[in-house]
Amino acid sequence: MKLEEEIQRVNDSLHGDILKILGLPRTDGWDGLCALLFGKATQRLAEIGLTFDRMIAESGLRSAADWALAHWCRGILARGQENVPAEGPLLIVSNHPGAYDGLVIASHLPRPDLRIIASDLPFFHALENLSRRIFFIPFNTNNAAGRMAGMLSAMRCLKDGGAVLLMGSGTIDPDPAVYPGALAHLQRWTEAASLFLRFVPRTRVLLTAVSHIVSPKWARHPLTWLQRGLMEKRRIAEFGQVIQQLFRPGSLYVSPRLSFAPALTAAELGDSPRDALVEREASLLKEHCREFGGCIS
Repeated sequence: MKLEEEIQRVNDSLHGDILKILGLPRTDGWDGLCALLFGKATQRLAEIGLTFDRMIAESGLRSAADWALAHWCRGILARGQENVPAEGPLLIVSNHPGAYDGLVIASHLPRPDLRIIASDLPFFHALENLSRRIFFIPFNTNNAAGRMAGMLSAMRCLKDGGAVLLMGSGTIDPDPAVYPGALAHLQRWTEAASLFLRFVPRTRVLLTAVSHIVSPKWARHPLTWLQRGLMEKRRIAEFGQVIQQLFRPGSLYVSPRLSFAPALTAAELGDSPRDALVEREASLLKEHCREFGGCIS
């Protein structure tokens, strides 16, 4: 397939993502409006995405993530990388401020076997090498069979000694650098980690905290006032920020901050792994914000 055709194919997938996120049907009319409003941004992301995907095959996910982040981030700081086990089954569990937090984590993990649990957005499927690194979870939460299939595939990866990245709540969390409520939102973490530990008990868990993903400008942008729900406000901020960075390259950079806690065994987490992880993640977030700044006292 020619490069122009590849770009158009990925570009079309991004239109599908936008409509899915906005809860709109995939029709010619909505597709056309999406292309009119966001065509320049999706074209640029398609071009970046295809290069990123090629780099995964050539250099690995870590190097590819580092390259991609340079389009949107400057001065990323990480602490605790010495806590990352170099081998053996590893479940990385993180908060999820959104946007490119997964890339930030991947770029600082010395695990070439890393795979990611993520929503089955068309854009991810359109990138061949990236899609092989993802355990897809249906965007539709009512698709229990599809969700279980993704979880079982991740479980097999852990049994084989691989590394898996899981976002604890499965939703967009408040970025503790710009929003209050990050600690309270930890109560939305699911039992997924407990399930993995039950079936692959030799798995170690690496708690991770990410912040400074969302810019203060977009966290408080007037467009977010159009939404009542906090989750919807965060989605608008994330979407608007990324669209600006794609429409006007170089107009906005963020400086993400990342912390890794010491890896934990199933025995250390006790009989209620989910509750223990929430408690320890809260401690990590507090420590993280003391180091890097944030809305947690």
